[in-house]
This record gives sequence, C-alpha cells and structure tokens, in this order.
Amino acid sequence: MCWGSSAVVLDTDGKVAKVDYGDGITREVFIGISEGRVEKGDLVVVHAGVIITKLTEESILEQISFIRETLGEEGELMAQMYKNILRLAEELKKR
Repeated sequence: MCWGSSAVVLDTDGKVAKVDYGDGITREVFIGISEGRVEKGDLVVVHAGVIITKLTEESILEQISFIRETLGEEGELMAQMYKNILRLAEELKKR
C-alpha cells in the first residue's frame, strides 16, 4: 500500500515544484504528471517526493470530514493542516 500526502503547489520550475503540506514548510518535489497540468495553487498528492495526481477542493473537504469522524479531537491537528492547504491554495489562485 502506498501513502500519498496532500499538498498545495507554491511554484513550478520545469519538472520540479515547491509544495507545502499544510505545515508552512516549503519542500521541493518532482512533477510526475504532465508538466503543463501543474501550476501554482493546485492541490496535489505527493508520494515519495513525486506529484502523482491533482486533487479537488471537494476531495480535501472529504478528507477533513473523514479525519474528524474517525479520530475525533485527536485528529484536529491533521484536519488543521488540510485546512491550511485549502486556504493557501485559495490565496495563490487569487494572485
């Protein structure tokens, strides 16, 4: 089983993107899907340092709901990171 992490794209440069996983730390990852498809503000899944797919806002909201239902208060920090991803994506799309 693979574990992918949700992130927001901060910037792209060729086959490399800078992303934030919702914790405020910028990390460089490789773009593993068609280059023209990934741009600033996109929500993505990163696995082993590679962007493997794009996400929708609805899918992030579903993840937040699932985390809260299954983990309750213990999952609030994780849910907050997902909310941070959504907020940052929205801000980047406005620029």
